[in-house]
Amino acid sequence: MPVDNTASDSIPSLPAEEYHLIVSPVLQATAEIAAARGDPDLYNDMASMLALMALVEALGDCYLQQRADETAAVREAVEAAPTGACLMVLNRSELDAEQIGDCIGALEAATRQLVETRVLGREQKLARQAWQCLLDNDRAGAVTRLKRAAVGIVTDIDQWERVRGEGG
Repeated sequence: MPVDNTASDSIPSLPAEEYHLIVSPVLQATAEIAAARGDPDLYNDMASMLALMALVEALGDCYLQQRADETAAVREAVEAAPTGACLMVLNRSELDAEQIGDCIGALEAATRQLVETRVLGREQKLARQAWQCLLDNDRAGAVTRLKRAAVGIVTDIDQWERVRGEGG
């Protein structure tokens, strides 16, 4: 979903319950991974931001599969949640609205490329396990699985970038 470079109003907001299930645990996990990689601010670590997008999308997919009868407005908000989560993180940076819009566009393009090249996708199993933990009120277990998935994503992205940089 392309973002208007001047405002976040174009991205529908998730209701609190859905935010707590879909975005919050992924933010916790990816922020911890970015910090462990030397970036105390999640927005400075592109691979962790891509993990944020992928994992929010994965949990959103789990949510929508379980709640197929959800309202159109909530479905739209869940589908926009990966971009919305990144926008929320980037709003903490010192970037202006145009730069944030450019970053969102770059994250969306990179995500598409990573899906096409099959760098992303292996995180799905851990995301489903994390979703089950969330349903079982085991947030710590969910975050642990999301952190493992995020580590896998950033490792795969780093490896993919190395191979691309070597011309392979």
